[in-house]
Amino acid sequence: MNEHLILIRASYWVAAIADFIIAILVLIPQRMGVEGFVYPMGLMSAVAFSWGVLLLVADRKPVERKWVLAPTMLVVFLLGVVGVYAGVTGLVPAMRIVASLVAVVVVLGLLTITWFKTRRL
Repeated sequence: MNEHLILIRASYWVAAIADFIIAILVLIPQRMGVEGFVYPMGLMSAVAFSWGVLLLVADRKPVERKWVLAPTMLVVFLLGVVGVYAGVTGLVPAMRIVASLVAVVVVLGLLTITWFKTRRL
């Protein structure tokens, strides 16, 4: 049980830190391929920051709030899909997408492993 608790908490924290990084990065116009701040950047930042806070709240009762892992896996997967789309269509340079996809694969992998290893708790 202790190993599972550590795994769940690590998953919450890794995903939360990733969300906080995303919340900051999406506010950098050059990174987003635009000349200046645009409204959707602020929306994404607010959502990413809020999701990070949700994960930290889940960490307060990690086993009871384990259900948070499932929607978080969906969010991370969809971020990966958006990244691939942006790279394929040329909206964002391919090398930038590769780095983002590595992060998506690592975080999604951790969340998926955690979900399957702890599903019976």
